[in-house]
Amino acid sequence: MSNITEEVILRGTWKYADVVLKDVVIVKSNFKAGSGDYQDCADIRDDQFGIFYGVRVGEYLNKSPFHGGGYFTLEEAKEYASKVCSGLEWL
Repeated sequence: MSNITEEVILRGTWKYADVVLKDVVIVKSNFKAGSGDYQDCADIRDDQFGIFYGVRVGEYLNKSPFHGGGYFTLEEAKEYASKVCSGLEWL
C-alpha cells in the first residue's frame, strides 16, 4: 500500500448562514476512496491512487490524511466549493 498524502492547495472563508465564519480548503491528495459497493463499476467501487482534489469545509486538521479527494482537477474542486459555499472568498 502506498503512503496517503494530502497538501493544502487553496484556502478561503465562507460565512455560514451569513453569521458563522468557516474555513474552506482545497486539498491535493494521492488517494480517492472507493465506495466498496460490489454493484458499482470499478471506477467508483475501488480505491484509487493518483492526483485528486478534495474540498474541506471547517477546520482542517491533517492528523490522519485518509480523506482523499473526489475531483480530478483543481478547477472542478473550486467550482464545487463555490456552488456549496455561496459568497466564498479565496485568500
